[in-house]
Amino acid sequence: MSNMNSDESGVPLTTLLPGEEAKIVALGSGVGRQHHFRTMGLMEGKIVKVIATQPARGPFVIDVEGTQIAIGRGMARHILIQKL
Repeated sequence: MSNMNSDESGVPLTTLLPGEEAKIVALGSGVGRQHHFRTMGLMEGKIVKVIATQPARGPFVIDVEGTQIAIGRGMARHILIQKL
């Protein structure tokens, strides 16, 4: 049940600033995209922290359970979060 129009008032990961934490509430649609997120350790219920962002079209560096991951802004827009 990964609906982009989540009832959990999810907002895109791209709305977080460095140092902020959030819980993942939904992943983007598409089996391939969801599989890709899950292989990186990103799934509903996990807590993510933004380590750094790059200006313009640069990647987001996030921490998930002690592992730092760099993801592009396009991908980050498909991860809906709830700020903590």
